[in-house]
Amino acid sequence: MAEKRADKEIERQKPIKSEHIKGVKFHKLAPGITTHPLVRSGRPCIEGTGIMVTTIAGLKNYHSMDAQQIADHLWLELFMVQDALNYYADHKQYIDVCHKLSSINHDQMVESPYGDKTRELLSRRESFT
Repeated sequence: MAEKRADKEIERQKPIKSEHIKGVKFHKLAPGITTHPLVRSGRPCIEGTGIMVTTIAGLKNYHSMDAQQIADHLWLELFMVQDALNYYADHKQYIDVCHKLSSINHDQMVESPYGDKTRELLSRRESFT
């Protein structure tokens, strides 16, 4: 029969979520911008949130919002939005291609034979706005 250990159990601290998820560390791309394979499929996000840099870029480019308006709209601090916009300025071509690919995927999903339900949901969503 196995003997019980007299030692106190080792106290294990859970990793802080901002540092690890499932033992994998977040990779810091730039000040305030991180990536992790399990968060938004590894796309660059604002540190401590799941808000992607492409979202910030889209609000700036397609909705003509400035940094303060984006911060107010997404409930972020101004410096977080500025970090995302700085990263976008340095990696504009890459982020624009990612944004274009996501819109192509969206269009293909709507046009697919299974897109009837998607079209119905989108039309309901537009009726609320």
